[in-house]
Amino acid sequence: MSLSRLLGFLTRAARRGDPAASSSSVSPAEEAQRFFALRHHSFKLFLTAWNAFQETMTDLEYTLCCDHPFGLYRVRALCTSMATQVFQCIKQLERLDPAPCAALYERFGQLQKLVAEEVYEPESCLLGPLVVPLCQKDAACLLHLRSEGRALVDPATARLENLRANFPGAVPQGFVITAAGCQHYFQSNDLQSEINRCIQAAGGLAPKHLAKLSKRLGTLVEETPLPEDLKTATLEQVGRLREMFAHKPMQLLLRGRVWPPEAGEGEGCGVVLWGPPVSLQASDEDILRAVRITLASKQRAQALVYRRARGLTEGGTGVCLTCMAVDEGCSGGLAQSAAPLRPNSQNVHVYACSGLPQEVEYSTLPVDAVSVSRTPPHEVTDRRPARPRRPVLDDATARRAAQLALAVEKAAGKPQVLTWVRNPAGEVFMLMARPMSAPDDGAATQPGLAPGAAPGAPSVSPDDAAPDPASNAALPSAPGPEAGSAAYPALDDALLLEGGFTVDPGRVSGPAWVARRWEDARRFPTGGILVVPDDNYIWGSLIDRAAGIVTERGFQGSRLASLAREFGKPAVFGLKWATEVVESGQRVTLCADLCAVYEDRQDALLPRTTPGKDYMPGSPVYRILQNASRRILPLTLEVDSVDFKAANCATYHDIGRYCHERAVSAMFSLGAEKRYAPQRVKQLRDKVVKQFWVVNLSDGFARTPSGPVIDVEDIASRPMLALWRGMNAHPWQGPPPVDGKGFLSVLFEATANPNLDPAAQTAYFTEKNYFLVSKEYCSLHSRFGFHFVSVEARLSERTSENYLNFQLRGGAADIERRILRVRFVADILWEFGFSPVVRNDAVSATLKNMDREEGEHLLAVAGYMTIHTRQLDMIMQDQAQVAARRSEMLAHCRALFKGEPLSQPADSPSQEAR
Repeated sequence: MSLSRLLGFLTRAARRGDPAASSSSVSPAEEAQRFFALRHHSFKLFLTAWNAFQETMTDLEYTLCCDHPFGLYRVRALCTSMATQVFQCIKQLERLDPAPCAALYERFGQLQKLVAEEVYEPESCLLGPLVVPLCQKDAACLLHLRSEGRALVDPATARLENLRANFPGAVPQGFVITAAGCQHYFQSNDLQSEINRCIQAAGGLAPKHLAKLSKRLGTLVEETPLPEDLKTATLEQVGRLREMFAHKPMQLLLRGRVWPPEAGEGEGCGVVLWGPPVSLQASDEDILRAVRITLASKQRAQALVYRRARGLTEGGTGVCLTCMAVDEGCSGGLAQSAAPLRPNSQNVHVYACSGLPQEVEYSTLPVDAVSVSRTPPHEVTDRRPARPRRPVLDDATARRAAQLALAVEKAAGKPQVLTWVRNPAGEVFMLMARPMSAPDDGAATQPGLAPGAAPGAPSVSPDDAAPDPASNAALPSAPGPEAGSAAYPALDDALLLEGGFTVDPGRVSGPAWVARRWEDARRFPTGGILVVPDDNYIWGSLIDRAAGIVTERGFQGSRLASLAREFGKPAVFGLKWATEVVESGQRVTLCADLCAVYEDRQDALLPRTTPGKDYMPGSPVYRILQNASRRILPLTLEVDSVDFKAANCATYHDIGRYCHERAVSAMFSLGAEKRYAPQRVKQLRDKVVKQFWVVNLSDGFARTPSGPVIDVEDIASRPMLALWRGMNAHPWQGPPPVDGKGFLSVLFEATANPNLDPAAQTAYFTEKNYFLVSKEYCSLHSRFGFHFVSVEARLSERTSENYLNFQLRGGAADIERRILRVRFVADILWEFGFSPVVRNDAVSATLKNMDREEGEHLLAVAGYMTIHTRQLDMIMQDQAQVAARRSEMLAHCRALFKGEPLSQPADSPSQEAR
């Protein structure tokens, strides 16, 4: 009787209470058969839970080391999944060995509480004024307004207020809803809890549902009324402004800002969230609604992605709202006292549009660009209107904005980015001033760079056409700024596009993705090159996924340009016809410093390290996962120690490992009190006794010896014999020669995981590796060194029922090398028709519907891979060794697939499967 039919019979009998199932007329052999079938079924359920536990643990480890950025919702999902899988391991062990489970459940509950305290720690409550007025007697007081060590007022607003004394009349009146006030609003009515729940339920911020999620969250915030105390304090300040400007038509400009409290205040650091302007004489309800809309902009897709990319928690993100009163009919723009990538440039670059400054930053209206000399009398040196016949920015306004930017730069001691407005009388006011970020070593003068480029502008502005040669030292591979793409004549045929201007230097390769509207970006691939028609702020939602950015139109002062510089994304703006020439999915190489795009991957142009800034390490979200992982990942128990007890499990990993050991022991004991049970488990002997045990599920033995050992000749399982033949086809040559970095990687992992200490290796190699067999079925579960391997196969005359599954995970080196190893293995298995699926440091490869002879050859290949992939992870960054091993292993696998014998290496010690 097959195992599946036997289990079906037992299940049906138990369900209907068939007395035949427990009748004394059942023979001892049948009773043993029933007992064993149920025990094996329980063991398979445990293995399923164990495999899921390992996969989730690998996900967590990979997230910590490599899968950046990630949000708090992912941290919580991972920790919840880990707890679920650990619980399942205990639950399935309870079917096999209930004795230790009470202690395991107790320890699990204690650890779960400790992890939850890390992941769901209560947010600190900010204490301080909810609303504060601008234009205070002590201007510096806003800079010192803090709670829990955090600023309550946007540092940019505090600095602006500090400049009021030096620039009387140039800073508008207004008020600030502080970080304490904003937190009070989001914590009222459980608003923040509902926002967190929506993000968690959506599974994160994937582009396919990001716009819908953002809209839902924004609506939720807009419909939540302000708490009474915050409402009263806000309207009190509105009333003060109404009295001050009783006879003058004025409007309120509302500007929210999200910033990382622990970060430096460089240009572009943080997200500016403009709300709708509202008349100061509007009803209180209209003004309060405008405040809610501005606060709701914190849930814009760009702000959500920004917080994730910076590793910020909701409670740990700086946010406040600045409201300033300006004249009705104002227009405005930006002024950069120096070029973003050329701090020593000779011009101030001024940008304006027919609307308010937010229209310039968000690139929603055409922008005029004017360059003004930094030296008196501040002549206009270059003028690039978006519409030459109807310019928006006149020379007089450009000079006034430039002079104000230079004065602020002098007061601050460094280049500044100024947000300004002009009233109908021609007066210019400052809305925000923030320092311009100093360029990195690689962000100096680059070929083709146009500091003040605007839509339709030439690549290089006249005053900056001759850059400082010394500033190009960071790119030794580039012959010189005057060369551009001409420096690589061998690549002329691969040149797709050339032109535009550099927004952020760097070189990167990846699949291009053309998006003309947001719907086109829903499937944007991580690591892709974003190709778009303009620099609209909407594309900022992809900043953490994009490896580089190309736009057909744009300018240096847009928010997208600022984000590209903040995150170190190579970017070229003003590259005409980009969306027409480049195709989605086409692999390209973007050289932002050369203002060029090439076909395919051009390794000769690419740097050794991928550009981009990773803000996750050390961020609040990262620290939360790191702290939680200390209760999850380490393995502190040693199997052979007297302390190997359920009560001593200090981490989730300890519990999972303990459960695995007890489950294996329970399976191999099979209930020592049961008659005939010892006949089902034998240690394998192939000339010598091996560290493999064979569990006979039904008809897997041709002859059952009376002793504890079975010879391989007495095995009747066809798939096991084929697998064993591959495992012993060629002697394992021992660990490969490890390079210094690989050795240090293993040592580092050993310090992080005490059970990976070399002294503990013996215990791993002497663990029970076991085959579960019947005549047509085999399941191998083994741990070679630090690598888990499982092979499951069925081979019969019925081709449609035949299958083979090979799984490999784990390793002794760091996770990057382990990932390279499973990709190496997957590549080899793919050649033989497998369908490998790689997930972090695990590979699962499946093949179905092969005939018996082909299946035997494929099992031999799987057996060979089981043995010869040991410790390969330690050499995965040595290309020469990897190439040599690949060539040798492919040759051996091809011979096994053809049924040919392998040549044995001369003078090599035999290290067969033990």
